[in-house]
Amino acid sequence: MSTQVRLNLYERGIVTSLAENYGYQQETARQLVVRYIKVIRKLGGYDSCYQHAGRLVQASNTGYTPEEWLQAIKTLEHAELLDEGISERETRSGYANV
Repeated sequence: MSTQVRLNLYERGIVTSLAENYGYQQETARQLVVRYIKVIRKLGGYDSCYQHAGRLVQASNTGYTPEEWLQAIKTLEHAELLDEGISERETRSGYANV
């Protein structure tokens, strides 16, 4: 038995964009959004539905799986945590010492 995914307004907008701008049938577009739902929710709704739909089409067409995409995000987040910045620039007198 498969779990039904309830799409929010932004996610439904991606479905609509896939149908209107990329030639997907409504049900096929919904299936693509559901397939990549964890990625969509991880990235958040900062970009337009059209931009996000384009990324989904590219990922699907190149065989980039949701798991690979999530792993890439995780790797980037980890790298950000390890980034120490540019200390010699951050300690110059031109910066506020708060």
